[in-house]
Amino acid sequence: MIRVACAIIIQKGKILLAQNRADSDHAFQWEFPGGKIRDHETEEECIVREIKEELELEILVVMKLEPIEHDYGHKQIRLIPFVCSVTGGEMVLNDHQSIKWCKPDEILKLDLAGADRALLEKTLNRERLKEYAGK
Repeated sequence: MIRVACAIIIQKGKILLAQNRADSDHAFQWEFPGGKIRDHETEEECIVREIKEELELEILVVMKLEPIEHDYGHKQIRLIPFVCSVTGGEMVLNDHQSIKWCKPDEILKLDLAGADRALLEKTLNRERLKEYAGK
C-alpha cells in the first residue's frame, strides 16, 4: 500500500484542483495535488514538501480529513487528505498541465482520479469541506 498525502487548498471559498499531464498515470484527470510520503517524514511534512515542489506554494495545514484506501488495479494507495491554506509563494505548475479553482459542489462534475473521487464520496469529508470552504 502506497501512502500518499494530498492538499485540499481552500481560498476564498474555492478549492484548488490540478490536472495531470498526458504522460502521468492518470492522464488529464483532475486531482488534489500531493505525493508519496517518504520513510523519514511525517504526513504533514510530506504535504508541505510536495506542494512546494509541485506548485511552489507555501501552505499551512489546517486539518486532516478521513483517509481512504483505493485500488487502481496496478497499485493500491492510502490517500491522506489535508485541508490547507496558502501562506506564501507564487503558483508555478511544475507537475501539472493546469489548475482550476472550484466551489465544493462543482468538483464531482470533473473527471477526477479514482482515489480523489472516493475521498469526496465519503460523506464526512464532503461535509467538512463544505463547512470549511464556507468560512
